[in-house]
Amino acid sequence: MKILFVSLFLPQQKAYHAGGRYVNELVRRLSQHHEVHLATRLEQGEEPLLAELAPYCAGLHPFSYPRLPKRGLLASLRLAANYIAFSLFANRLIQRGDYDLVQVEWVETAVMIRRGKIPMVLDAHDVITKPAWRSYLRSRGAARLVQWVRWRVVRLLEVTIMARFDRVFTMSEFDRRYLLDLAPRLAVTTIPIPAGMDLTTKSYPRVPGRLLFLASYKYRPTNVEAALWFHEEVLPLVRREVPEAEFVIAGFGPPPRLQELAQRDKGTVVTGFVDDTDELYKSASVFVAPILTGGGIIVKVLDALAAGTPVVTTPFGNEGVEAAPGTDLLVADSAQDFARAVVTLLRDREQAERLAASGAAFVARSFSISAVLQRLETAYRELAADPAKAPLQAAPRT
Repeated sequence: MKILFVSLFLPQQKAYHAGGRYVNELVRRLSQHHEVHLATRLEQGEEPLLAELAPYCAGLHPFSYPRLPKRGLLASLRLAANYIAFSLFANRLIQRGDYDLVQVEWVETAVMIRRGKIPMVLDAHDVITKPAWRSYLRSRGAARLVQWVRWRVVRLLEVTIMARFDRVFTMSEFDRRYLLDLAPRLAVTTIPIPAGMDLTTKSYPRVPGRLLFLASYKYRPTNVEAALWFHEEVLPLVRREVPEAEFVIAGFGPPPRLQELAQRDKGTVVTGFVDDTDELYKSASVFVAPILTGGGIIVKVLDALAAGTPVVTTPFGNEGVEAAPGTDLLVADSAQDFARAVVTLLRDREQAERLAASGAAFVARSFSISAVLQRLETAYRELAADPAKAPLQAAPRT
C-alpha cells in the first residue's frame, strides 16, 4: 500500500515526547512492507533531522515553522495558527495525492483536513474532550462558565473531526468506550502504543530514595501541573518519613517554574531533555506519575513498568493503561495516599520488586510492538477491502 502519514510532530527515535517516538517506529516498521510517505511539522533548524527518516520514506513533505517565543498568550495564538496552517498544508497533499490510505496523527492535526476519496484513518493519541471536561469539573467561580463553554466547543470539534474519517484509532479501551459514548456511530479501533521502545537489556543499580517523573513539558501544561503538585503537596509528606528522598524531574522543555524548584530545593533535580532514558528509568527507586487531568494512555507509565520500576500514579494515570492496582502498580487519589504509597515502596524493597516484576510482565503481554503492528495491518486490510466506504457521520450528543 502507498500510505501517507501526517504528523503534527517530527517523528524521531529520540523524540521529545512519546507520540513522536511512536510515529517514528510505525514509519520505520511499516516501510518494510509498504510505500510510506510523510508530511510533518518541524521547527526551523530541525531540517537535518529529516535525514533519519529519508531511508524509510518514499516521499517527505516538511512544513517548517519558526521557533516560538516563551509561553504566554501570544505564543499560544501563534501555535494555534501554526497548527491550522499545517492542517491546510496536509489537506492539499491529501486532495491531490494518489495514496491508498492516509493516516493522520493527533486530533488537532485534522482540524482543517477534509474528506478525501481514499480510506482515511485518524490516530487520536489523546481524547481531547476528556481533559476539557475534567478542567470544567475542577473549576470554581467565574472560571467555571468559561471552562464549560470550552468543554462544549472542544467536544463538538472533536466529534466533528472524527466523523470525517473511516476509522479512528485510540490507544486504550477506555478511550474507545469514551468516544463511543460521545458518538456511537464512530468506527473506533483500539491500537495500543508499544511500551519500552527505547529500553535495553542492561540493568542498573537502584539509587535509594530516588523518585522520577519523566515527561515532556514544552506545550504540555498538564505535565508541569503534575510535577508542581507532587513537589508541593506530596514530596513534603514523603520526606517526613524518608528525609533523603530525591525528586528527579526529567524531560524536554521544563519552564522556569520547574527549573526554580531545583534552585531552592537541593533534593530536587531538573534535568531537561535526556537522550538515553534507559538508565534513568531503571535507576529510580519509584516512578511517580501524579497525573491530575489525563487525556489518553500515559506512555511514561507504560515505559516505567516495562523498565521494571515500581510505579505510583493517580486513577487518571492508570486510566488508559488499565493495569491492576495493588498488583502491577499502586494508585492513589490524594496527596496523603500518594505519599503513603511512595513511602511504602521506598521502605519495603521486597514489595517494590514484586510490584515491578508484575508490572513488567503485564506490559510484555499487552503492549508489544508485534501485537500493535498486527492490529494495524488488520485494520488496513479491512479498509482496503472496502475503499469506497463513506465515513460514519455522527452528531454529538447534547
